[in-house]
This record gives sequence, C-alpha cells and structure tokens, in this order.
Amino acid sequence: MFFEQITYGELAQISGMTAAISLCIGWFLGAIVLAKAIKTKQIIIFMFFLAILFTLSPWYPSGMGYMYWVFTHGEIFSYEFYILLGTVGIPIAIIAWLYVYMGTINPKKRKLVLLIFGMLSIIYEIYIFYNLFFAEGAPVMEALGTFEFYDNPTDIKYHSLVLIFLAGFICTAVITGIHFSLTSMKIKENKELQWKGRFLFIAFLMFGFAATFDAIIPMETFLLVVIRLILMATTVFFYLGFILPKWIKKILKIEEEDLPTTK
Repeated sequence: MFFEQITYGELAQISGMTAAISLCIGWFLGAIVLAKAIKTKQIIIFMFFLAILFTLSPWYPSGMGYMYWVFTHGEIFSYEFYILLGTVGIPIAIIAWLYVYMGTINPKKRKLVLLIFGMLSIIYEIYIFYNLFFAEGAPVMEALGTFEFYDNPTDIKYHSLVLIFLAGFICTAVITGIHFSLTSMKIKENKELQWKGRFLFIAFLMFGFAATFDAIIPMETFLLVVIRLILMATTVFFYLGFILPKWIKKILKIEEEDLPTTK
C-alpha cells in the first residue's frame, strides 16, 4: 500500500500541503463573503466572514508553515509564531459565530453570552502569551504544544489549556450549529432558509468530525488525507449554508418569492 511505504517526512509534507489547500479554499470563499458583507453592509455577514477566517486557525501552522517551508526552501517559522498562528484567532471565531447564533436564536441573551465567552477568551489569551514570552524556565511546550515532526514541523499537537479550549470551541460550535441548522430547516414557508439549514447541518457535522479526528488520528494513516478532504468540503458547505449563491438557487429552483427580505 502507498500509505504504508511513504516516510514520516513525506507524510508531514502531505499534511502541510493538504492543510494549505484547505486554507486557500477557505480564504477564497471568505473573500467572497467579505465582498458581500461590504456590499450589503450587514454586520451578520461580516461576522460570518470572521468565523470562516479564524475557524481555520488550528490549521494555519500546518498550511502556512508548509507554504513558508516551500517558498524559503526549508526554513521554518519560530516556535512562538507557530503557536500564535494556531491559537490567537480561535476566540474571534467562536465569538463571531455566537454573535450570529444568539442574534438569530435568542437576541436578548446575546450580550451575556458574548461577555462570558469574551472573559474566557481573555484568560485563554493571557495563558498563551504568558507561557510564550514571560514564563522563563517554564515547560512551555508541555503547556502549549509540541511539533509532531522536528525535521519538518508543519503540525502542532496542542496540550493543556489550549487543548481544553479547542475542545470546548469544537463542542460549542457543533452543538449550537446543529441547533441553528435544525431551526432553519423547520421554517417550511421559506425554501431558501430550509436549504441553508440543510447545508449548515452537513457543514457543522463535517467540521466536528474533521476537527476531532484531525487532532487524534495517527499521522501514519491514509485517514489524514481523507480528513483534510472533509475539511475542504466543510468550508464549501459553510459558504453554501450562509450565502447560498444564485447558481445554487437556480439548481434548487428557489423562486424570488421564497427569498427573505433583507433589512
């Protein structure tokens, strides 16, 4: 079998390459969402853009590290930069998503929920910056994360509070996302919202699966490639679920009277 014959260095490159492709797809679709947010001046679409951009944060060290490694012919980022790439944007992603979710499901409690997650995010960021730059002599890697391959470090395995926060982020996003999706699917009088709910339901399930298994599967299996392919598809389904472009509406035969009024 091919996957049994390749070396650890080749696997690391495959990991970095697939992560880089996932990021490029995410950035491209994110740019489309940002353009629509600017055009319509809707903050909820802009928040979705932030959610897309920073939900990919855990894969930034792998994807961007690989691109840098290729373009510089073997150079790598510093450990501190790798950690910051993969961690500091995560609170932005969850807060942006909760803004969208709470604003739709329960607007009255949105400020409270955002305040709670904002405080947790500050604690999380302080923990990262303190361990990286101020805790002299502390076991930084054990507190934050370690490279999986030192000869080609494109992947980081997170530890301690970082891992706990990541797990909490995944659980929160998937649970609220599925609830959001099911709520949209129940609106039978609006065909567009129903289809958005279906796409988002698939997207959140795939995101939970990809994020969880990407963190726990052994690098020496072909599942790595499968998981990264699922991650790429997840970004596309998120885009379809929130934007639902015109060409999809034509395929689904969604008439103008089915479309919600934009305020």
